[in-house]
Formats: sequence, structure tokens, C-alpha cells
Amino acid sequence: MQMRHGMPPFQDALDHGILPSLSPDVDTNMTTDPFSLMRGAFCLQRALANDLAFPISNPGGLPIPQLLTSRQVIEMMTIAGAAANRVLDKVGTLTPGKEADIVVLDARNINVWPMNNVPGAIVTMMNPRHVRDVLIAGKVVFLKGKLVGWNVERLLQRIEQARDQVLARINARPKVGALPAGNNSLSNPYRPNRLGSCCYKGQNTVAPEYVLRP
Repeated sequence: MQMRHGMPPFQDALDHGILPSLSPDVDTNMTTDPFSLMRGAFCLQRALANDLAFPISNPGGLPIPQLLTSRQVIEMMTIAGAAANRVLDKVGTLTPGKEADIVVLDARNINVWPMNNVPGAIVTMMNPRHVRDVLIAGKVVFLKGKLVGWNVERLLQRIEQARDQVLARINARPKVGALPAGNNSLSNPYRPNRLGSCCYKGQNTVAPEYVLRP
């Protein structure tokens, strides 16, 4: 939706009896947390379906599709993803014999308590800070809100160093021919605009900018 890939075919898939799967794409472009993905899918499908209920936005009287439920969206994040990747025999559900991939959520939190509807609370109210514990194939990798077995501070330092190295290559003197600064590879150039704001990338150059009142 953000990268001009068009409208996600959620409704097309649902109309054909297919439960879509949810997964992130470019980690550096948009958050990869499952709560954002579930909430985005939930709100998008409902917004489009609900919009057809108004004659002004549906003059042709198109049929109004059924609304997605929170439970179905959770299944899009879990079961459907496993099925789409053909690993449903190993993961995707809590079933004896499968790998124990388990996410434990903290429901006794002031912003979701009291718990009246579990799927609804997960999809519409929770975020990554509600993740308490995570097990992958039965191994605890996240416990009480903290990564297990990782020096997080050292990891952050290495990430920052990698970022600085990329910036140094972008801004360094060209290595090939007489290329302009910031364009250091003839076959696959680094360009400073790749670090530009995603808010302006892909802007419509024909339509005027919004002039909004406060």
C-alpha cells in the first residue's frame, strides 16, 4: 500500500474462498511486527466493505462483502502463512507433533484489561510490547520482554557501524571512471536519494501538494 504496489488483493482472495497470508517485506521500509500487519489488513478490508454501504460511494449498488473477523485475521497471520509456505505440517498451529513456535502475550495490561474478547483484543488493541515470551521450536528466545542469549548493546553497535560504512561508501570518492560523487558503482550505483524520506518517495508529480488548514 505504501510502495505503490496497488491494492492488496484481500477481498479478491476472500471472494474465491482463499484465506490470504500476512508477512512483512522490506524491514527497513515498514515495521514488521505482526500486530501492525493484522490491524492494517483488518481495517483495510472493513473500510472498503463498509464504504459500499453508502449510496454516495456505491452508486452502482455493488454487493457489500462480509466483514473479516479478528479471529480470521489472526489465522491470516499464523495458519495461512504456514500453509502458503507449505510448512503447515510443522508450524502454524499448536498441535502435538509440530514444532513448538509459541508467542505468549501479556493480557493483564492496563490498556487491554479486562479481557472481553481475546481475538478482538489481540488484533485491535495489542502491540509488540504485549509480547511477554517467545519460543521457537521449543527453545525460549524471548523471556519476560527481553531477548535471550543476545548482547543487545553490542548488536546495536554493529548495526550502527554497518550503517556508517554504507554512508561512507555513498559519500566517498568515485572508484570507477568519472562518476559523480555519491555514485560509486557503475553496475549497481549507490545513490543518496535511496536514503531519502519514504514520505516523499513516489510522490505524484502531477497532482498538487495538499494545502491543509491546522
